[in-house]
Amino acid sequence: MKKASYNKSHLVRELGFSVGVSQVKARLLLEALKQIAYRESCSEGFTLPGLCRFDVIRRKERKVRNPQTGERILIAEHDTLRVRVLKKARNAVTPAPENLITVIPAAPAPQILEDFSEAISFCCKKCKQEIEAPHSAAGLLADCPACGASITVPSASEPGTLHGPALPEPAAAAAPIMPSTATAETAPPATAPSSGQKSKGGQTIRIDLAALGLDTAGTPSPQKPLPKKRMLSFYCKNANCRQEIEAPADMAGTAAECPSCGASFEVPFFSDPGTLHGSDLDHKKIDPGTLKDIKIRTIRIEVPDDV
Repeated sequence: MKKASYNKSHLVRELGFSVGVSQVKARLLLEALKQIAYRESCSEGFTLPGLCRFDVIRRKERKVRNPQTGERILIAEHDTLRVRVLKKARNAVTPAPENLITVIPAAPAPQILEDFSEAISFCCKKCKQEIEAPHSAAGLLADCPACGASITVPSASEPGTLHGPALPEPAAAAAPIMPSTATAETAPPATAPSSGQKSKGGQTIRIDLAALGLDTAGTPSPQKPLPKKRMLSFYCKNANCRQEIEAPADMAGTAAECPSCGASFEVPFFSDPGTLHGSDLDHKKIDPGTLKDIKIRTIRIEVPDDV
């Protein structure tokens, strides 16, 4: 048997029994408390000890939509009553569990692509241009800034490049004995700079970070095509119209009007059988001419701009 709801009569009877007064006096006490709460809430607010707080707040002007007609209406700025439950009452009715708060570990710091302190240097396989890239871009595909060829950033610098180890020096060939009175024309050339060092006016080019397809946090951001919008198809609810209508799934549950007869309806969440997007209509097996006729007779409605 369903328990009867606790109403005002039950409250008056229990109050009178608890404090030892008649029900008439308990009812008068409730009425006096109500009038005091109404009066004080209009000025500085009123707190019912241990239960709640009454305040008058100012609501700003806002636009809403009538769910029955779909008409946009404007509600002017006005005062309204706000009721806030006190913490003591909330904890008494719904005490917070001990494991309510869970500590979430902090996310790792994002990897910054622009950090060239640990850079990688390598040469393009096609044009032999020396390229410099950040260490965080290792293993990613990019384009050579000189010739545009597709390259893969290695995990370590190549020998002989800016950040790579020096190439081993070739063994010195046996030189013929020359007279001690060597002229300036026969003097040996100046020693060339080591291949592992960047020469003055070097030609190392830093790779374009945008060509790596990454954002500044170091996460890949491939350009993927946007998914196709899901559509719904259904019949007008007016028995004299029965116009087949097509609408995007974003409008499901919203009010709209039939473009043929003007009747108001609510866009369903699923397509009607026998319509363009119905589950019983197989687009692969249906005749192309029949499918074209269904598309012609179907009228599409779009999401309004003000929604």
